[in-house]
Amino acid sequence: MDRRILAIVLALVAIAVAVGIGTQLYQAGVARGLAESGQITPRPEGVPPYGYYGPYGYHPFGFGFGFFGFLFPLLFFFLIFALFKGLFWRPWGWYRLEEWHRKAHESQQQGQKM
Repeated sequence: MDRRILAIVLALVAIAVAVGIGTQLYQAGVARGLAESGQITPRPEGVPPYGYYGPYGYHPFGFGFGFFGFLFPLLFFFLIFALFKGLFWRPWGWYRLEEWHRKAHESQQQGQKM
């Protein structure tokens, strides 16, 4: 079996296992939440609800890292491009392209000689 096919199959199996585990954990959390929801007592009469302090939607500049907060989205952007480059633009592809190109020119030269 080709190594790329094996890698794809293993990646799909890993994704399926992760989805299965995540689904089971989600269902366990829902079941526990339903079990504990009956134990919640309402607040006493006349007690106001807890208020939220601070402006709504306030987010500190740079994800909390000040001036250097712009680096995280930038590095994430470069990481995504590096992953795509590793998947689709490997060095072995260029060698195959050069070999195909050389064979194409050889067949053209043989066709011209006849």
